Amino acid sequence: MKIVISSGHGKYISGAVGPSPWGLHEHTEAVKVVNQAAAVMESMGVDVVAYEDTVSKSVNENLDRICNFHNAQGKHDLDVSVHFNSTDPQPTGPVGSEVFYTSSTGQKVAKATVDKICAASGLKNRGPKPTDSLAFLNNTNAPAVLVEVCFVNSHPDVDIYHDRFSEICTAIAEGLTGEQAGPQPEPGPEEPPTLRKGDVGPWVTELQDDLNSQLAGCSLDNDGDFGSKTDSAVRDYQRTRGLDADGIVGPNTWAALDGNAPPVPEPVIPGELPVEQQEDVRDIAETSDIAKYSWKDRGVAPAGYIQGMALAFATSYNRLKAGDSIGIEMAKANTGNSDYDALSWYAGVFNSMGMSNETAGPDTLRHLYVLLLGLGMRESSGKHCEGRDMSATNTTSDTCEAGLFQTSYNAHSCSDEFDKLFDQACSGKSPCYLETFKQGVSCSSSSWSCYGSGNGFKFQELCKSCPTFAAETCAITLRNLRKHYGPINERAAEIKTQADQMFLQIQEYLDEMEAIA
Repeated sequence: MKIVISSGHGKYISGAVGPSPWGLHEHTEAVKVVNQAAAVMESMGVDVVAYEDTVSKSVNENLDRICNFHNAQGKHDLDVSVHFNSTDPQPTGPVGSEVFYTSSTGQKVAKATVDKICAASGLKNRGPKPTDSLAFLNNTNAPAVLVEVCFVNSHPDVDIYHDRFSEICTAIAEGLTGEQAGPQPEPGPEEPPTLRKGDVGPWVTELQDDLNSQLAGCSLDNDGDFGSKTDSAVRDYQRTRGLDADGIVGPNTWAALDGNAPPVPEPVIPGELPVEQQEDVRDIAETSDIAKYSWKDRGVAPAGYIQGMALAFATSYNRLKAGDSIGIEMAKANTGNSDYDALSWYAGVFNSMGMSNETAGPDTLRHLYVLLLGLGMRESSGKHCEGRDMSATNTTSDTCEAGLFQTSYNAHSCSDEFDKLFDQACSGKSPCYLETFKQGVSCSSSSWSCYGSGNGFKFQELCKSCPTFAAETCAITLRNLRKHYGPINERAAEIKTQADQMFLQIQEYLDEMEAIA
């Protein structure tokens, strides 16, 4: 005997949803019933093919996909679709189970199945129901039945379903096959599904409960709807537990929630270097070959630019060594996505100069700063106070460019690490080294002018007054939104090995100082 059985609706076509927090989510529960009933039938020696639609985005596509799957399974004895029903208004008492059919063979199977379900569970028996209006029954080739296990918005039905789940699944298997099932092992603990923004149902409610109890300051509505607020809370939770803050609740996030994982202490934010080390780093920069280099169409950089960028690199390198996520993000390996990652876009240039970025770590961070150094000369000629391009019309606070690299605040959406840098700078926790960057640079009052209000205005101010912040936000943007910068898109920012030699010397110096300490 061969049976093809599928869960009604699909991953993106939820079907009926009962009231939170106790109501059922039709598709989620149908998948569970299909999997368990199929396992019982397999134990009876039945050839079973189970299916869930995880692709369709519309009702019509979903119905066509399910029917086409059933019809593509070769010769078989029965097509089965598992659903859960709903009624409006919400019932106050039990409603029950029913099974729909169209053919005479389907009628026999439908009666046997609904009788078995109700006898095993105590659900009210609504009987076998003939119909010619259901697409599944009309468009599958084998005799077919559509099982409505119970009602998602009947509290008595839902209670019985949870209490007698195994018995219901075994009854479905026996009703469909006309045979007796042997003793069945109790199903193990249910594995939580992977959740993300847009999902709904009881697992989302459980997620919201866990977040409310474990994430400081979290007060989500327990509505079973994975919306923007839940997404933000999930990312905050992941970030504070040392997980990838991608908003996707998979096995690692569930494990942390189940284990009530404590927050991971934030890495110490590197502060300013000791004065003596600052002087040593500036000396390395001042005597480097790159300090004497005449940049194409720009000439020799201001002394403060080369020395300031040396100190900015030291800040980012110390972040990386401390395990700070900002440093890790800058120093990640070439992503291979040249549409977003400047190191991928420039891979041919770097590789031709023996500067591979295929491995995450200090080398890649250093090479990123080599690119930064060239970009700053193209965008501002090394002037930390550079104002917006006066020929441009982007004068809103979020789009107005500012500082060494002419970054605008609207780039912040490219990475959570950008916002993290912004928060640190706003709270005065970021080294700035303004006095160093100022050397050899004159700033007019118009250069210092900023535009708009809010975070965009504050970002412009910080880029000019805290050049290290400007360098690090540019570094994050280069790794995640390289099209933000015209000279990068044109590959006009120069890559110089002399710059890499300077940054390597600083890296080795900092390592030596750490070893001595």
